[in-house]
Amino acid sequence: MGIKLIDIHSKEYLDFIKSKGTVYNTVEWLSLYNANCKTMGVYDNKQLQAVFNVYVFKKAILKFCIPPPFAPDCALLVKNVKDVSNVIVTIQAWLVSPKNQGYSQFRFPLSYKYNDVIGNFEPKDFKIKKNHTYVLNLLTTDDVQTLYTPKRRQQIRRAIKDELKVERVNDMKIVYDLVIQTFARQKKSIDQSFVKKIVFDFANDKNSFAFVTLKNGKPIIAYFCIHHNHEAFYLLGGYDENEKHIGAGPLAMSACIEHAKKIGITVYDFEGSMEPNIEKYFKEFGGTKKTYLYLEKSSRLGNMAVRVKRMIKG
Repeated sequence: MGIKLIDIHSKEYLDFIKSKGTVYNTVEWLSLYNANCKTMGVYDNKQLQAVFNVYVFKKAILKFCIPPPFAPDCALLVKNVKDVSNVIVTIQAWLVSPKNQGYSQFRFPLSYKYNDVIGNFEPKDFKIKKNHTYVLNLLTTDDVQTLYTPKRRQQIRRAIKDELKVERVNDMKIVYDLVIQTFARQKKSIDQSFVKKIVFDFANDKNSFAFVTLKNGKPIIAYFCIHHNHEAFYLLGGYDENEKHIGAGPLAMSACIEHAKKIGITVYDFEGSMEPNIEKYFKEFGGTKKTYLYLEKSSRLGNMAVRVKRMIKG
């Protein structure tokens, strides 16, 4: 087996991702990135067996290879489950090959979907971490609210009693404004230009949906999800600090989950579940914890840059 760049507009690629690819494999999503995003194909005797994405860029003298921004992992997609072990061996060799030795930082997370068949995956000099997300299997019930904790259901009832409303919105400026305001208030960095690309250039009725909770007609919280091939990912959210209500968030999130179920989504991924406060919030919607491997390698200069960044953030 070998690995090389693949043209995401080619018939070979489009046929490969058609039935099993996630939204992060789609041409529409990958087209949001510039040439720094590389889609790699894993081949066996000229037959495409797997694809994955990496994002390569430079900052000053530092060179990075990471998963594409706003993607939870490298979107590995393997044609046949029985071939996963061979694909992983090939990727492991690619990770430690001479062409990949010049990076200040190299990060390569793998989807939880392949945990049971990955086997011994320990590329030389890489640190292996275990991250996680929470995932809802929407096939298990017709009433998604039965999956939630009693606390979440009570908060939703409270929101309805207090006459909060929830509705789907197509005006992405509402979503964008609440997201950016929230990150600014929390003093967290976010690539505003890329958020604009996602909500204004990428989002449409076929690949995404957003729901807002309204208080007296005013949007006070918004959640935005993307989807493809029966799988949805929660991606962005924001709220109005001056109009808090304990049930506003659960009401909007439940609307997202219920809509996902309605349009045939079978897997709802609360992407971004690693932050403690967010993890607790997502967990109470009944998702199953899914662990995935996160490989990371840094040079001495790369480690120094990370420490300086943390010091600046305080």
